[in-house]
Amino acid sequence: MSTESHILVIDDDPDIAKAARLLLERHGMRVSTAANPEAAWVLLAGEPIDVILLDLNFARGRTTGEEGFAMLDRLIAADARAVVIVVTGHSGIAVAVRAMRSGATDFVIKPWNNERLLTTVERGLALRRAKLETAATPPVHDGILLGESAGITRARDLVARVAPTAAPILIHGAAGTGKTLVARLVHQASPHASLPLITVDAEAADATVIAQQTAAAAGGLLVIDHIDRLPRALNGVLLSALDGIRVIATTRLDRTGVRVAIGEDLLDRVGTIEIALPPLVDRAGDVALLARHFLALFAYRHGKPLRPLDADTAQAIAADRWPDNVRGLRQTMERAVLLGNGETYAAGDLLLSPATAEPLSLAPDLSLARNEETLITAALERHAFNVSRAAAQLGLTRAALYRRMARYGL
Repeated sequence: MSTESHILVIDDDPDIAKAARLLLERHGMRVSTAANPEAAWVLLAGEPIDVILLDLNFARGRTTGEEGFAMLDRLIAADARAVVIVVTGHSGIAVAVRAMRSGATDFVIKPWNNERLLTTVERGLALRRAKLETAATPPVHDGILLGESAGITRARDLVARVAPTAAPILIHGAAGTGKTLVARLVHQASPHASLPLITVDAEAADATVIAQQTAAAAGGLLVIDHIDRLPRALNGVLLSALDGIRVIATTRLDRTGVRVAIGEDLLDRVGTIEIALPPLVDRAGDVALLARHFLALFAYRHGKPLRPLDADTAQAIAADRWPDNVRGLRQTMERAVLLGNGETYAAGDLLLSPATAEPLSLAPDLSLARNEETLITAALERHAFNVSRAAAQLGLTRAALYRRMARYGL
């Protein structure tokens, strides 16, 4: 067996993981092990894996396999050509069949027969090679809410629970955190998925636009982007036009800020369920996973070879604060794919912004209003439009900051 074959064993039992590693290494395979899904994603973010051996239970005393099924779903979503072999206990035939129906390639029952395990892995490697040689479908899908941090796990869970309902949803998050993606995912999993997704930009809307877009969304789903920027005179117009329409609204503000901007009545109509998307800097461990995902996506899309990240590049990606959030990371990885020409992606391929920001430039005429607006904008951007943190840095109360934001149209 080729030493290029890379196997990942995900099992919380170190003895089981070691036994699999020793067996497969004796047959020329390279083996990595992870004790839980979180550790597995770190390895998956680092380099390609050919076959994954996945245990279904990780928490002590758990036997339902739900943790493993959740991981299986995310593995298949992240890579349509993933080859996952489920490892289950002696009484887990029904569980194994369910896993196969969910996208697993095969299963092995513990305690396994070494010959059976080896044959199953070799068959999985052959299948992986065949899948990679087939160019009919991309190996990596765009449009998935990828990540294992607490905030993204919570958001993904909310999407799964509320998308099939008719509840209106308010999505909070700074620019580039994925608000549009979440809106699309809700639509795809909703009863309205067969209908077009209608969008209105609240900042650019007038009464005519509102009438046209709400009519187009009748009986379906309407996305209202930047609802906090809707001209206050149009609040009543929009509210009366939303009968019979499911609404997803997006905003960069928290609930208090939205209430100040649009009033209690409209907020009650659009904010039954709230989904908060954290800035990328607060998503510990997700950056490497997302970077690897985007590299694979754009390598396929642009017909480029997929190369590993060298150590310096991986460190630079992890250290960057990513002020443009996931959108900025995505664009940076696409540039690396297009510009890189070495055996690995090097730090120079990323074209990252300097770590030290330029000094804040104030207006030369010492205008208090212009300089105040500059300072407020800088504080909001530094804290990904988290009003509480920006207000604290500026030495203002939240209410005082909201008044100034309204004054300057921020």
